[in-house]
Amino acid sequence: MSTTAPRAVVLGPQPGRISLGSGLEALDLPPGPVAAITVGWRETEPVLKEVEQELGQCGREAAPLHIGERVGRVFERDAPLAEAHRALQEGLLAEERLYGARLRRAVETAHEVVRLSVAERYRDPYTAQAWQAILDADRFHVARHAELWQEFREAVGLAERPAIREQRKELEGLLAGAAAVVLTGGHVAVIRNRLLLLGLVDALAPLPVLAWSAGAMVLTPRVVLFHDRLPGGAARPEILGDGLSLLPGIALFPDAGIRLDLGDRQSLAELSGRVNPDRAVLLDPGDMVRWDGRAWSAPDGIRLLSGDGDIETVPSFVPGAAGAGGSTEGATT
Repeated sequence: MSTTAPRAVVLGPQPGRISLGSGLEALDLPPGPVAAITVGWRETEPVLKEVEQELGQCGREAAPLHIGERVGRVFERDAPLAEAHRALQEGLLAEERLYGARLRRAVETAHEVVRLSVAERYRDPYTAQAWQAILDADRFHVARHAELWQEFREAVGLAERPAIREQRKELEGLLAGAAAVVLTGGHVAVIRNRLLLLGLVDALAPLPVLAWSAGAMVLTPRVVLFHDRLPGGAARPEILGDGLSLLPGIALFPDAGIRLDLGDRQSLAELSGRVNPDRAVLLDPGDMVRWDGRAWSAPDGIRLLSGDGDIETVPSFVPGAAGAGGSTEGATT
C-alpha cells in the first residue's frame, strides 16, 4: 500500500454533525485556506456555517465559493443565458424520462429471461442479449446527456459569456490560493449542474479534495442514482451522466447499508456490471477511502462489489491495473 499523502479523501456520509478532522489530517495539507463548495441545495447553502465552524476548529480558514449565489447572479445579469439553461434542463428531464422507460423495459426483460424454466444452453444467448440491452440503454443515455450539454455550450458560447467569465475568474483566483477544496453532500444533480455551468473542472483538478456523499459522487467518472428502500418500492439504479472524473476508477454508493439491499446478489451483480470498468465502492458513516494518484486505499479496507454480487473488502486497489476492474490486494468476502 502506498504511503504517499493522498490527493483525495472520500468520507462516508456525515449524519448529524459534520466531522472533517480525520480527513484533513489524512491529507497532510500545507498552510492555507480550504475552499468550500456547499451548493447541494440550489442557491441556498445551509451547511456552509457548519463547514466553516468545523474547519476553524481544525485550525483552517474557510474560503466559501458561494457557487449557488454566483450562479444566481449570472442568471440575473444574463437573461438569455438563463432562458437557454432552463431549456437545457427541460431537455435533460425529457431525456431522463425516455431513458427511464427504455431502461425499465430492458431490466424487466432481463429478469424475465432469467426466471424462465428452460435449459441454460438455450437461455444463455438470450441472457447475454438482455444484459447488453441494459448496458446499451445506459450508454446511449450518457452520450445523449453529454450531447445536450455540448449543444448548449456551443449555442450560447458559454465560455465567452461575460457573466460566466467574471465569476469563473473570481473562482479560479480563490481556488489558486487554496490548500484544498471541500465538497459537501446534498442534491447530486444540483452540484453537478452548477459545476458544469461554471466550468470549474480545470481549476479543481490540481487541488487535494475532501468530499463526501453527493459532493464526492460528482467527481467520479459516472454518477449513479440508486435507492432500494424507498417507501413506494425500490428505485431502479440509473446513470445520471458523466461526472467530473477527478476521482478515477470508482463509482460511489453512499449510505450503502440503508439505500442498497445488500442481500440481493443478483441486483448487486448487475450494479457492479453497469459501472464497469469502474469499481463500485460502498460507503457508510465512519468510512474513509484515500486516493494518492495511483491507488485507492483505506486503513479499515474498502468495500467493493464483485462481478457476482459479493461484497469484498480490500486494503487497496489500482484502477485498471488488471483487467477491467483493476487489481486488488488481500481481498476478503
